[in-house]
Amino acid sequence: MAQFTRTNGDAQPVFATDVLNGSLPPSTAANGTTTNLMGPGMQFFGMDLGAAPTSQLGVNGAVAAVLQCIEQKATAMIYSVSATANVTNMSIATYPLDGWVTADLQAAIRLLGTVNGYDLSGATVTNVGFRLASTATSAS
Repeated sequence: MAQFTRTNGDAQPVFATDVLNGSLPPSTAANGTTTNLMGPGMQFFGMDLGAAPTSQLGVNGAVAAVLQCIEQKATAMIYSVSATANVTNMSIATYPLDGWVTADLQAAIRLLGTVNGYDLSGATVTNVGFRLASTATSAS
């Protein structure tokens, strides 16, 4: 069987349309630059909206109000809402990058006050960066 020494190719992203409009230099790509070949670069936020927000998924619910608030400055690409109250019970990816600054987004959501009987005045927002989180729990 013939063999050859590989001189090209690696695990680096080949093209980064979302951040550099072209190829990534190896030093940049190896340094954690997120590449999204299907669309623009995104910003990722985790939010604690208080008690279980899944009861507020309706047309006039608090989650819709939060999404409308976010979309004043950025586009919501994907989001997820957890059924329980925990540190991050809503996660969202938005673009453009820096459409929101974390503190400004938190202040804007808190200013929504009470929506549909749901209090958002204590909401917290963190810029979590890109990560995949599991909702699976371990069996005891």
